[in-house]
Amino acid sequence: MAKQATGKSTAKAAAKPAAKKAAAAKKTSPRTKKTAAGNSIDPGQRHHMIAEAAYYIAEHRGFNGGDSVQDWLLAETEIDRRL
Repeated sequence: MAKQATGKSTAKAAAKPAAKKAAAAKKTSPRTKKTAAGNSIDPGQRHHMIAEAAYYIAEHRGFNGGDSVQDWLLAETEIDRRL
């Protein structure tokens, strides 16, 4: 590798701006999910809504039998449909 006057290699010097751009892209990328209506919802809020809906599905059947994964998937489908 060639060295610059500062003693740093050019590969390292070139990598820093690229790393900064990648970090900036991560910061600006939205963490929210766009809904069908064009609104945004925080992933934590969506998760909470799904968990609550799955609980009510299990409660409706009296917490007897059933599959918690199926409850979650049904709740997720319903929440996403409503959003």
